[in-house]
Amino acid sequence: MATVQSRQAVGTAGGSRFMRSFRKVLPWYLFIAPASLMLLTLMAYPLFDTLRLSLFKWGGLGPQTFIGLRNFSKLFGDDVFWRALGNSFIFAIVVPFFTVSIGLFLGVAISRRMKGWQVYRIAFFIPVMMSGVVVATLWANMFEFNHGLFNTVLRGIGLDALAQNWLGDRNVALMSVMMVPIWQSVGFPMIVLLAAIEGIPQDMHDAATMDGVNEWQRIWGLTVPLIKPVLASITMLSIIGAMKVFDIVLVMTKGGPAFSTQVLGYYLFETAFRSGYFGYGSAIAVVMFVVVFAIAYAYVRGVRIESVEY
Repeated sequence: MATVQSRQAVGTAGGSRFMRSFRKVLPWYLFIAPASLMLLTLMAYPLFDTLRLSLFKWGGLGPQTFIGLRNFSKLFGDDVFWRALGNSFIFAIVVPFFTVSIGLFLGVAISRRMKGWQVYRIAFFIPVMMSGVVVATLWANMFEFNHGLFNTVLRGIGLDALAQNWLGDRNVALMSVMMVPIWQSVGFPMIVLLAAIEGIPQDMHDAATMDGVNEWQRIWGLTVPLIKPVLASITMLSIIGAMKVFDIVLVMTKGGPAFSTQVLGYYLFETAFRSGYFGYGSAIAVVMFVVVFAIAYAYVRGVRIESVEY
């Protein structure tokens, strides 16, 4: 009898502790509930519904016909898809490399308070705030063959042979398009890396100066190692953003000429919303999600992002 009573007492005490703990954390759950509901509604549900729709044949209206994995088998035999995937990988390598490298160079230069640094800091960040459609339209006009800025300047200085059909030649079209996100996005890593650089204690710079290091040694031996976590994070964000490029390709080339600038984002849009193959477009979206997730996971696993204590 005593044993039963002791067990009941323990159970009652455990229940009381649980209720006290629950009342303590309940306000926090209530605070995050709206954001969690929005996350589930706007992200989780569309993601799982896209996965479901990839198993169906559907033209946007009428009944959906279940076809299993046929959309994926068709996709893996689609030459345009492989071309778009290859171009997306090129974007994910070239654009982040130049964006982060130039952003690091500008961040270091501005942190050294070069002449006119206040103007440069604002000027290089302005394109980041501009719409991608506006930026793409501006650059498309500059790339225009007959009256565009680039060819006009080349012809004006006697370099007519270098004038190109920048967006109409399959050999240079992809390179031309990639210049646009590099120009537009370079201000973001510049600002973030500048903040990280200016967070390095001045004592470390003074010690490096006393050791007689030059500027190049200071950058690679002191600055880069100390901002490595920020550098790694901004590179990962740049890679993911480059893999999802869409609006610039839509405005400038629409994937042409001859699919030379076709990327996964635009191919998804073209297949689902222009051609009306929503099931097939959903399969492209699923593969695109898996590829981006795999790249991000591999990057995080390969590059350890650890905090640095000064």
